[in-house]
Amino acid sequence: MNSSRRFTLELAIVICVAFALSASLSVLNDRSYKRNILKSRLEVYCDLVSGAPADSLPTGFLPQGVRVTLMNLDGAVIWDSALSSDSLGNHSGRPEVKDCIKKGEGISIRRSDSSPVTYFYYAKRYPGIIVRSAQVFELEERRYMRADSLLIVSILLIFLLSLIAVMYLYRRYRQREKVIQEQMTRRLKHEMTGNIAHELRTPVSSIRLYLETILGNPSLESGKKELFLQRSYQQTLRLTEMISDISMITKLEEAPEQFKVEPVNLKFCLDEVCEEMSSALEDKGLRVKNNLPPLCIHGSYTLIYAIFRNLIENSIKYATDADSIEVDYSKGEAGEHALDYRDNGRGVESGELEKIFGRFYRIDSDRSKTGSGLGLSIVRNAVLFHKGSIKAYRVSPTGLGFHFTLKDLKR
Repeated sequence: MNSSRRFTLELAIVICVAFALSASLSVLNDRSYKRNILKSRLEVYCDLVSGAPADSLPTGFLPQGVRVTLMNLDGAVIWDSALSSDSLGNHSGRPEVKDCIKKGEGISIRRSDSSPVTYFYYAKRYPGIIVRSAQVFELEERRYMRADSLLIVSILLIFLLSLIAVMYLYRRYRQREKVIQEQMTRRLKHEMTGNIAHELRTPVSSIRLYLETILGNPSLESGKKELFLQRSYQQTLRLTEMISDISMITKLEEAPEQFKVEPVNLKFCLDEVCEEMSSALEDKGLRVKNNLPPLCIHGSYTLIYAIFRNLIENSIKYATDADSIEVDYSKGEAGEHALDYRDNGRGVESGELEKIFGRFYRIDSDRSKTGSGLGLSIVRNAVLFHKGSIKAYRVSPTGLGFHFTLKDLKR
């Protein structure tokens, strides 16, 4: 399931839960409202009986199905409109009476202990007396207490309309986001195509110029021919490197799933890069101090190798005499693998630190240096492939450092 569908499903679940809670609260509020109406009706009977003389309690005003009981404050029955008080005993254990003694009033819906009838009971405490009124809880009252079908239908209708509206707006948002992404992708491809054409023009022009010079001057001395052929060969190497880098960064951005994930030993991988580049390192007098532990992580060997290779190539390009490279390891707060790469070369200015990861970016004073100009861009994309982050920093007194993280890609 892709991120877009997962987000849609999560959004739908949130909406369903929100409306379920809203519907439940609405139903509970509706039941509470209807319960208060029944309570108010029975409270009227309690008030009328509580104010009447004890020897002439009114009963003629009570409608059919309504019963009133008088009790002492301890729950002992004094009078009942339906049964003899002698047969009723103490009611202090009844739920509504128990609540009335504690809180001043009480409500319950239950079956009567003295008759096989279910009542809606309401008890209220007055000075020196408790009055309880009860209404037979028949089918009509049960239906009245149920949630209104119109309310439920309205809630469901609002829910469906809201869900449709959210899905519509989300689809519009996704379409707009897709259009913006496509426009950005086209722009980036256009820029990259222009940059590639510009970068390829220099070595191709050089090769052409050398070969035209050799072919156009048959009498050219052998030493000059050898020099021009050597320079042409160097330019072909530059072209090969550039094409390889362009292929890798294109694959990283458009088909990253093609990179195989496997156990990679970080220390051994860096050692292999150093061994392969040993001649170039010796020529520059560069020493590499590999402080990485022999730790295996799940990742792309090709890309981790490319990270180390491009960083070392960058150090070689800007190295001075007797420079050194040091690579350290630490464990990140979130369990990721944190690596710190630094050299003591001439470094870059603070304003260049963010720019150096751009495609074909070179410091102005180094436009003439060899290389594809994609090395650090490949490093950044390779780190992103491993769900990590990277930042460049200045090393004091001179030098350039890179702090980056790699996550274990267990597939």
